[in-house]
Amino acid sequence: MKIEFLQKDIEKYGTKGVIKNGNEMYINTSASEIRNIVSRIIREYKLNFVAEFCREGGCFIINVILSSRSRGYFVIISYETEAEIISLQELIYQSHLFEREISDLYGLKISGGRDTRNLVKHEVWEKGVYPLRKGFSYGQKINDKREIEEYGFKALEGEGGYQIPVGPVHAGIIEPGHFRFSVIGEQIENLEIRLMYKHRGIEKIAENIDADALNLLFERVAGESSAAYGEAYAQLVEKMTGFRPTIEVQALRVVLLELERIYNYLDDIAGICVDIGYSYPAKKYGYFSELIHQLCERLTGSRYLRNSIIPCGNNVEYTAEKALDIRTTLNSLQGRLNDIIDMTLNAVSFLDRVEHTGLVYNEKAKRLCMTGIVGRASGISYDVRYSFGYEIYRNIKENVNTEPIGGVFERYKLKVCEIRDAFAFIEKALTFISGDITVSKTRINLKEGLEGVAAVETVKGELVVYGRVGKDNKFDRVYFKTPSFTNWD
Repeated sequence: MKIEFLQKDIEKYGTKGVIKNGNEMYINTSASEIRNIVSRIIREYKLNFVAEFCREGGCFIINVILSSRSRGYFVIISYETEAEIISLQELIYQSHLFEREISDLYGLKISGGRDTRNLVKHEVWEKGVYPLRKGFSYGQKINDKREIEEYGFKALEGEGGYQIPVGPVHAGIIEPGHFRFSVIGEQIENLEIRLMYKHRGIEKIAENIDADALNLLFERVAGESSAAYGEAYAQLVEKMTGFRPTIEVQALRVVLLELERIYNYLDDIAGICVDIGYSYPAKKYGYFSELIHQLCERLTGSRYLRNSIIPCGNNVEYTAEKALDIRTTLNSLQGRLNDIIDMTLNAVSFLDRVEHTGLVYNEKAKRLCMTGIVGRASGISYDVRYSFGYEIYRNIKENVNTEPIGGVFERYKLKVCEIRDAFAFIEKALTFISGDITVSKTRINLKEGLEGVAAVETVKGELVVYGRVGKDNKFDRVYFKTPSFTNWD
């Protein structure tokens, strides 16, 4: 159902929606009605749960984001509250993550939830500190007072059961995380993951940076997806201001986004090979990834494409020489890459270790709200580039790649497919650019009260960003629903 038809249809329930930015509908309701309206819209109109977040405006305003993947729009349902969150956990399994995050950062009680444990707050925190409240000053630190009660991991019942704790300190560069395996014999009965040990306060920082420079913060939310997060900020600002980039700039953005996809997925499939002890393909994939990083640096000055995609403009000097560099580099890689891929797919020792391993079936993946490769490997046909068709993706992406059973092998095959698609998308995008593209920057000045939602397909999956503009060209609230938030948990 189109967004205009949905707006009219929900009036029969006495509910009014306001459409903004073309594909966003905002509905105000009450705390007593939020469960009913969310349940009705999900059940009758087949919308998907995206996120739940809070913002402060006199009182606390809880917002539930739903989306239509078939029609490419969002529905944001809001209600005001003084002290509690009306839990949606009976309707949406993964809502517990969002509610616990809100509870920790705003100090609101979860009403009617089955899981109300801390999520962000660890034992080292001090009590009575809520970092996203307006009363929490920018730059204020949370003192290590160890005033928070010990986290209650799920207990394992029955004879012969034991628990294996891993982390949160790990060798390597990954984020600290604690993994609690509950095991009976060799069978893992339950795995609990606890993250947020290095919570950086990004959303509070975002409220205190001028909108004209905020893209630099967005790009640093997730280092592997600098271009994708920069794209999200560009989308957000351009939707709110009604700005539309030229087709050439849109095509150039797609080139950068797909280069980011190539080097990340090369690193990912290299990691799979490392994990099973197949070192030769891993080294080759890593070498190919390095060649793409070097190409990115030649094109933009940054190996990670930082400060390239900017709102209402372009920050990359694009020339015929650079176009030739892109084509030459990618053409030189494709044959060699295909040889290594074929080597892995024809190696019995490789297949023995990845086939039917780490399976996540479709119903479980849906319940966990998985997106990106992990969702598509489990048969969830959803890709933001296809459903929301930003930039020129509507012209070049014709389908969504999926696999049925959600195992390591399925994720490997999909990442290979995504790399090959990226080569093809870049070539198609280059045909939309007929000449040079110069650097063009516009001062970003946003009107107070503007709000919007942007969505981007990152290498990890669906990124959704909400922003509401406050005073002095700064955002009153920026919310990130990152793909890892639900994919991890």
